[in-house]
Amino acid sequence: MNIWKFFWDNMRKKMENVEISVIIPVYNSEKFIVKCLDSLEKQSMKDMEVILINDGSTDRTEELILQYQREHRLCIRLFTRENAGQAAARNFGMLQASGTYIAFMDSDDYVEADYLQRLYQTAQQYQSEVVTCGYRSVKPDGTVLQTISVSSFGTVADYGRPGMFVVWGKLFLRDFLIRNQFRFPEGGMIYEDVPFSLETKFKAKNVKAIAYIGYNYVQHSHSTMSSAKVTCSRFPFDKMDEVIRNTLPEDPQRRNRFEFEVLHFFTGFLFFFCRKARKEDIRQLSSFAVKELNTYFPQYKKNPYLGLSKEKELPLVHRIAIWIFVQTVRLHMLNSFAFAFTRL
Repeated sequence: MNIWKFFWDNMRKKMENVEISVIIPVYNSEKFIVKCLDSLEKQSMKDMEVILINDGSTDRTEELILQYQREHRLCIRLFTRENAGQAAARNFGMLQASGTYIAFMDSDDYVEADYLQRLYQTAQQYQSEVVTCGYRSVKPDGTVLQTISVSSFGTVADYGRPGMFVVWGKLFLRDFLIRNQFRFPEGGMIYEDVPFSLETKFKAKNVKAIAYIGYNYVQHSHSTMSSAKVTCSRFPFDKMDEVIRNTLPEDPQRRNRFEFEVLHFFTGFLFFFCRKARKEDIRQLSSFAVKELNTYFPQYKKNPYLGLSKEKELPLVHRIAIWIFVQTVRLHMLNSFAFAFTRL
């Protein structure tokens, strides 16, 4: 018997029957990739594959991954492609995935040892298409900057918390993603997680959040949130409009929640993430936000979740910011206020 054929046949069978596919785009991640992979090798749940998409790295990232494959038992599938951006890498990874569930990670992050097990058990118990948990924002040395806890089931705050418009810290049923043909907007877009997160949450019939902190988001000078420069050429206008148009729930309560989350996103994006943006970019982004609200949410001022005394799981500063956002839109002052606020 050819021992190599036996080995690869067994590996192929294992990969065809894994429960979880972890998809990780990697680009010049030599400082972080080993710690990321170590955290996956230590998982209490072993029935998984790790799909690494090397997105045209120019450092030692690929070399380190190949070395890790040789020296460790973690099931790694490495694909090397020309640089096309994180969204394209994730879309490619979804096509390669064979697991019943899909989890996304960033290559500079790491997870707790029971992370996949906890999410998987919840998905199985509740037959959920999406499961989400809390996370820590940490420095590269492990110093905790902030802890975001998801403490309730089924509330707006589950995804409405700061940074919850992301795809990491979640487990998705692969069949659900395939049936709905969910994809990330390609072409070097910023905040490509947002339309994907909104769409998957509100098209899912069963979303669960667990009061568990399992994901560690590493903040450094080259991380996505720190280095992304806001320019209109990189904002996914078309995808956001498509998602809002096609995801509007028919049920009035879910529609109100969807409306509130769109308000929350536009508030956070314009007031807090546009500090590096040019005046013209803020003007165009403000116009887009107003157009979307008037087109799809003409009664947004009456949203039942608005108000400083509502949705108390959201930080007070977020509730205040959303209220100010709505008032500036109503008074036709959004553009001028957003520009002035981002220059403070």
